[in-house]
Amino acid sequence: MPDIPRRRVLGGTAGLAFALTGWGAGDGRANDTRRMRTIADSVVTTTDELESTFENLSSGETVLITAKNAPYRTTGWLDIDADDVTVVGPGVRTLIKSAPSANAGGFRIGHRRHCSNVTIRGIGFDGNPDEQSIFTKLCHGIVVKDAEDVTLAGNYVTRTHPYHEHSTGGSGISAEPASRNVRIVGNRIEDIGDRGIQVGGTRVVVARNVVTDGLDRSISCDVWRNGRHRQGGNIAVIGNVLGNNPEGSLVGMGGDDLTDGGGYVVISDNLGFGHHKSFCHLGFEGTVRNVRIDGNVSVQERRDDYSGISLDIERAEHVTAVDNDLYGYGGRGINVSEGISDFVVSRNRIRNVASDGIRIAGAEDGVVARNTVSGTGRTGIILEAARYVAVEGNRFRDLERVGILAAGGETFHEISDNHVRGFATGKGHEAGMLIQSERNLVRHNRIYRSGGPAIVEGNGANNLYDGNWSDAKRPWHIRSATSRVRDHTPAFDVHRGVSVDGSGRATVEFEKPYATRPKLSFGRVGGGVRGVSYRTTNDGDFDAARLTVASPDSTVDVFVEPV
Repeated sequence: MPDIPRRRVLGGTAGLAFALTGWGAGDGRANDTRRMRTIADSVVTTTDELESTFENLSSGETVLITAKNAPYRTTGWLDIDADDVTVVGPGVRTLIKSAPSANAGGFRIGHRRHCSNVTIRGIGFDGNPDEQSIFTKLCHGIVVKDAEDVTLAGNYVTRTHPYHEHSTGGSGISAEPASRNVRIVGNRIEDIGDRGIQVGGTRVVVARNVVTDGLDRSISCDVWRNGRHRQGGNIAVIGNVLGNNPEGSLVGMGGDDLTDGGGYVVISDNLGFGHHKSFCHLGFEGTVRNVRIDGNVSVQERRDDYSGISLDIERAEHVTAVDNDLYGYGGRGINVSEGISDFVVSRNRIRNVASDGIRIAGAEDGVVARNTVSGTGRTGIILEAARYVAVEGNRFRDLERVGILAAGGETFHEISDNHVRGFATGKGHEAGMLIQSERNLVRHNRIYRSGGPAIVEGNGANNLYDGNWSDAKRPWHIRSATSRVRDHTPAFDVHRGVSVDGSGRATVEFEKPYATRPKLSFGRVGGGVRGVSYRTTNDGDFDAARLTVASPDSTVDVFVEPV
C-alpha cells in the first residue's frame, strides 16, 4: 500500500478540526490556538515568516497565522498555487495589512497555475488604501482565479484598494470566471473599495456573509473586466445581511450570457437595509436567464429613485421574484422592463413605495399573482405595452392612484380575482382598474367603494368584462362598442323605472354603445311592449332603444344584454 502524504492528512484533519471547534468565529479561545499548533505544518509569527511561507507553499500544507505580531505588514500578494492548502487565522480583524506602497491585495488562489482544495479561514485583511499607488487597481482582499473546490469562511476584509472606485476598485472577495466549486461562507466584509463579493465563476455558494458599507453592489453575480460583465453560473446567494452601498444594488447581475451557455442563480433569504439603490438589479446590456429571487426582506432607509427589484437588462428569460418583502423604496416595488419573458412575480409584499407597486413594461408571457401592495405613491400594478400577462389574486389598498392600469395596444392580459380597496387617495379622479388596451379578459375582481369608479375603460376596446363586483353605485364606466360586459354586481346596463309618456313611448339610453344590436329583456312592461326601434351613432353603433308600450304613463324595466 503506498504511503499517504503526511501534509495531505494533516490538511484534511485541520479542516475538520476548524469546522468542529468554530475556528475563525473570533472567540479567541486559547485551546484552539494550542490545538492548531500541534497540527499545522507552518506556524507564522512574523511578517518574514508569512511571506516566506507563501513563496514556498507545498501541496497539502496547513498554515497557521498567529496573532502574535499582528498586523503583519505584507509587501505583496500572498499567492496559493498548490493543491490541498489550508490557511487559518485566529479571527483577528487586522491580522494582515498591506504595507505602504505594497500595491497589492491579500490572497490570490490559482494565480500562476490551476489548483484545488484550498481553504482560507479566520483571516483578517486591511487593504490600507491611503498608502497605495493610485495607478494600481483591483487589489481585492481574496481573489479566486484558476482554482476549484475552494472554501473561504469566517474571514474579515476591509478598506480594499482602490477605495471607492467603480469597476477597477478593490473588492472584498472575487471569484473569477475560471473558478469552480467555491464556498464563500460566514465572512464579514465592510468598508470596501468597490464590491463586497463578486462572482464570475461556476457553482459558487455565497451564504451567511455580512457585507456592508461598500461602494457598488454588496454581492454581484458577475465580475467586471475590460468593460464587460462576465457572469457566473449556478450561483446560490443565500442568507446574507447586506446594506449601505449607496452607488449600487445590494445584489445584482448583468452582462453577457451565463457561463458555459447556461446556469441557474438563486438569490434567497437575504436581508437588506440602509442606503442603496435596488435590493436586486438585473441590468445593463446582455442576457440573463434562470434567476430566482426568493424570500428576501429589504428596506430602503434613505429614499432614492430606484426599485426594490429591478429587472431591466436587455433580455432575460425564466426569471422568478417570489415571497419578497420590500419596504420604503423611492421608486417602484418591482420593475420588469422590456425584453423580459417567461417571468413570475408572485406572493411579494410591497409597502410604502413612492411610485408604482409593480410595473410590467414591455415584458411578455408572465404571471403577476397573489402579491400584496399597499401605500404606493402611484399605481398598484401598471402594465405598459406588456403582452400576455396573467394578473391574478393580488390585493391592493391605500393607493394614491389606480389599482391596476393596463395600456398599450393589443395586450391579451387576463386580470382576474384581484381585490382593490382604498384607491385614488390622492388628488384627481382615478379608478380601481383603468383599461386602456385591447383584447383583455377582466373578470371576477372585487373593487370596493373608494375615491373613483371601480372599472374605467379609457381608449380600450375588444375587452371582455365578466363577473366583477363593487359596492359602489354606478361603478362601471365602460365605453367601447366592441367590449362586452356580463354578470356584474351591480348589474351593467340595467334600467329600472323608465317612465313611459302619455303617448306610450319611452327612450332608454344604453350605458355603452354596442357594435352588434343587443338583446333587450323586460321586467315591468306597462301593459306589454308593442314595438322596439334602435338609435345608432355616426359610427353605426347601437346606443339607445325607443319603446312603444300598451299603457301610457306607466313604468318599464329594461335589461340590456350583449349578443
